[in-house]
Amino acid sequence: MKKINNQTEQSFSHNLAEIISWAFFPPLVATVFFVFLTFWYSSDLSEGFSWLVTVSPFLIFVPLIFFAVSYKLGWVSDIDLTERKERPLFLVVFVSSLLVLSLTLYFLKVPEKFFVYAFSGLIMTAIASIITLYWKISFHTAITGSVVMAILILGGLRFWPLILLAPIVGWSRVILGKHSVWQVTGGTLLSFFVTYLIFHFFNYRFFY
Repeated sequence: MKKINNQTEQSFSHNLAEIISWAFFPPLVATVFFVFLTFWYSSDLSEGFSWLVTVSPFLIFVPLIFFAVSYKLGWVSDIDLTERKERPLFLVVFVSSLLVLSLTLYFLKVPEKFFVYAFSGLIMTAIASIITLYWKISFHTAITGSVVMAILILGGLRFWPLILLAPIVGWSRVILGKHSVWQVTGGTLLSFFVTYLIFHFFNYRFFY
């Protein structure tokens, strides 16, 4: 009976971890928050849709199509890019897309806060991509952490409970056996640190 209960608990934990992991899938989290900021900082819906149409190829379509082709050709084995050696090529394409996206936002003259968020995401992802060449840092916690830190800076410290998302997402990745505790912690700390520094460089502080 005790063995059955343990198996049930493990099954529940695993299923819950799967749900959390999918809910905080890095491209999904980044895209949803980007779309939110697009309409938050645009003067009206028309301008927001205009920005979104302009950058969507670099934010969504190029990475998605490249991943689909890579999966078809066997360059990657799963959507999580579980094998570290499968990550570099995709990340080069993804970081390049983020670079073009950031430049596009700059030339569109979007509000500076919006541009700084995109630019911080570019720098954080580039650094995480270099790290992953040698150590499998968690992009789940890195992307979640960057979004949380951006919310704290742009929205204020009243949103501090969102910090709890980092350990929750980290727990899910460890339970699923995708990362070690140190790898999810590394992703969180990197994103918090880099995002804060980039906003600080542009003279944005908490409660600004």
